[in-house]
Amino acid sequence: MTVTATIGLQFMARGARAGAPAMLLWLVAALTFLLPHAMCVAELSSNVAEQGGVYAWVRRAYGPCHGFVAGWCLWANNVFFLPAILLFAAPSLLAVLGPEYAGLAEDRGYSAVFVLVVLWACIGANVLGLRVARWLPNVASLGVWGIAALLIGLGVYGLVSGRSATSFALATPWPDPLGSLSLWAAMCFAFSGYEAAATVREEVKDPRRTMPRGLLIAAAIAFAVYVGGSAGILVALPAETLSERSTITEAIELMGDRLGVHGLGPVTSALVVLAAVALVASWVACSSRVPFAAADARALPPALSRLHPRYHTPHIALVIQGAIASVLFLAVLFLSFGGGPTRVGEAYDILVNLTILICFIPYLYTFPALARLRRLDAGRTTGFRVPGGRIGLGLTVAFGLLATAVSMILVFLPPPGTENVWNYEANVIFQTALILAAGLAVLLWSRRAAGGRVSAETVGRELP
Repeated sequence: MTVTATIGLQFMARGARAGAPAMLLWLVAALTFLLPHAMCVAELSSNVAEQGGVYAWVRRAYGPCHGFVAGWCLWANNVFFLPAILLFAAPSLLAVLGPEYAGLAEDRGYSAVFVLVVLWACIGANVLGLRVARWLPNVASLGVWGIAALLIGLGVYGLVSGRSATSFALATPWPDPLGSLSLWAAMCFAFSGYEAAATVREEVKDPRRTMPRGLLIAAAIAFAVYVGGSAGILVALPAETLSERSTITEAIELMGDRLGVHGLGPVTSALVVLAAVALVASWVACSSRVPFAAADARALPPALSRLHPRYHTPHIALVIQGAIASVLFLAVLFLSFGGGPTRVGEAYDILVNLTILICFIPYLYTFPALARLRRLDAGRTTGFRVPGGRIGLGLTVAFGLLATAVSMILVFLPPPGTENVWNYEANVIFQTALILAAGLAVLLWSRRAAGGRVSAETVGRELP
C-alpha cells in the first residue's frame, strides 16, 4: 500500500527536467525530507494505537482543534491530488487506443470524462470494502513495477552502449538555481505520503512491527525507483525536450526502437494508466478513514462516521470526498481568471501545486508532534524509535520542518511555460483559502451540533 500510494510516475519526468544534476537533487531531497519523514511516521505509527494517522497523532499531541486542521488538510489535499494523477495519465490511454486519438490529449472534454470515470470507479470499489478494493492497487501496481523496470533496464543498456542523450559527468552545468530549488521541492513532495498506511493501522496485522519495517523498505524502494527512472529518461532524451505528461512513454519507445524492440509505446502507456489507478485507489481508501475518525470524535458531522449496512465501509465519507474532488477539478479545468481558457497542462500544474501546498500543512504539525509525544511517552520502552537519541530526534524534526516550509513557499512560483500567471496564482491562493475556510466552518458547525458551545474566537485561541 505504501509503495503504490507514494510513487508517482509523473515525478520521474518532473525530476528529469533538471538534467544530470537531478540525481544529486533526488539524493538531497531524500536526506532532507524522505528520511526524516519515513522515520517520523515509522515511530508514530508504531506507538500510537489509534485509527486516523496524522489526525490521531496531532490530536493527541496538541488537542482536537490542531488535530482537526491536520486531518482536514490531509483529507482535503486529495480532492486536488486524485484528479491531478488521473489528468497525468489521461494522454496515456489515448496512446493505447491509437495515434488517431492523439489530438484529444489537450481536449478538456475528454480529460474531464476520463478523470471522473476512473475516480468514481475507485470510489465504488472502496465502498464495496478493502477485500475488493485492495485488488485495484495490488494489480495496478504492476504499472509502477513495469515502468520502473523498463526505464531502469533500458537506461542501463543505453549507458553501457554509449547511447546516452545526456552526459552524467560531474562537471555537467546546473540549471538556474531557482528552477533547481523548485524541482527539489517537487521531489520532496514525491517522497511524501508515508502516513497513508497509518490511517488504516487497526486493520494491519501486528502494526508495531509491521508498520516501521514496511515504511522503511518502501522508502528505499521509492528512492531507487525515482533515481533510476529519472536517469533512464535522461539516457533516452535530453532535458530540454521533456514534456511531463508524455515523457515516460516517449523515452521507453525511443530506447526500445534503438534495441530493435518496437511497439513498447502502447505497452508503456497502459502501464502508466495502471500505475495511476493504483495510486488513486490507495489514496481513496486511506483518506476516507480520516473524516471517519474525525466524525467519530465529533469533529466532523456524525454522518461521516456511518458505515455501510452491508459492506461496513465509510461510504458517506467516500462519496462526499468524490463529489468535492469532482466539483473542484471541473472548476480548475473550465474556469479561468485573467482571460483565456485554462489549458489542460496548466490545469495539471495548478492541481499538483495545490496538492503540495495543502498536503504539507499537516507536516508542520507532524514533525513537532513526534518530539512532543516522545516526551509524553517518556517511559515507553517498546516500539520503533528514531535512532540517535535526542540528536537524531532533533535532526529529524529540524530537517523535516525546514524542507516542508521551503517547499510550501516555492509553490507560489508559476511553473515554466505558464501562459496565464494570474490564473495560476488566483487558483492557488483562492482554492487554498476556500479549503481552509470550509474546514473551519465545518468544525464550528460540528461542535455546535454536538452540543458544545464553541465560537470562532474559541477556535482561534486553540489554533496556532
